[in-house]
Amino acid sequence: MEAAFFAGIALLCMGSFIFRLLTLWGSSAAFLTGALTFYSFQWQGLVILAMFFLTSSLLTKWKREVKQDYYSETLEDKKGRTVGQVFANGGASILAAIGAVFMPDPVWLIMFTGALATATADTWASEIGILSKTKPFHLKEWRKVEAGLSGAVTRLGTIAAVLGAAAIGISYYFLYDTSNLMGSGIIIFAGFFGNIADTLFGAWFEQKFFCQICKTETESKWHCKMKTVRIFGLPWVTNNLVNFSSTIIGALMAGGLYIWTVN
Repeated sequence: MEAAFFAGIALLCMGSFIFRLLTLWGSSAAFLTGALTFYSFQWQGLVILAMFFLTSSLLTKWKREVKQDYYSETLEDKKGRTVGQVFANGGASILAAIGAVFMPDPVWLIMFTGALATATADTWASEIGILSKTKPFHLKEWRKVEAGLSGAVTRLGTIAAVLGAAAIGISYYFLYDTSNLMGSGIIIFAGFFGNIADTLFGAWFEQKFFCQICKTETESKWHCKMKTVRIFGLPWVTNNLVNFSSTIIGALMAGGLYIWTVN
């Protein structure tokens, strides 16, 4: 039975590569993530992982032609998500799965789902929020800015973040623990909290550039086929690092709240 699950994970990753949801190395990273998830958290963990991956991939491609006008440089390459993007969103859940192998404890499952709730909330907020009819409000610059910049929020994106975290929290409830809503509540809160951390990190630390051709701010080193000028942020703080850091925070928040409620 276990061999069948591992084979299924491999086929899903191969299919994701064929349909350009993942690059070759991205699909390899996804297989590692899926294999560790199944080993530590059984098939239920795979369902939660798949919910994040499938919804994120579909939302990324949804109305892509509209999003392209706003931030084409931040959309996944046509070949799919890269290995860096896979580990940026799934690295914290991998660490939780490894922790469960060496130190078995229910807290690792909560941390696993808290990390994925954060990643899901962030992705839903970004991919749905960009379609808002109103300009986003930048939390650091304290003004409305053009869509597509990290650190900016919209009402639509905030609602999407809550729904994304809730999708993971509710899945946990039905897959693992229908006797208690506390775990789901912790996961939803941690996921939304991690999404807020992602927004704040993006606002205060992530690199931003200026395109001298179209005179707009961007997160890309290249825009309008020309090299941009860095105007803000730390050189080593990339979007992948921000995503990974926020999922770590979501996982730690979920684990901390779980331990606090248990004790």
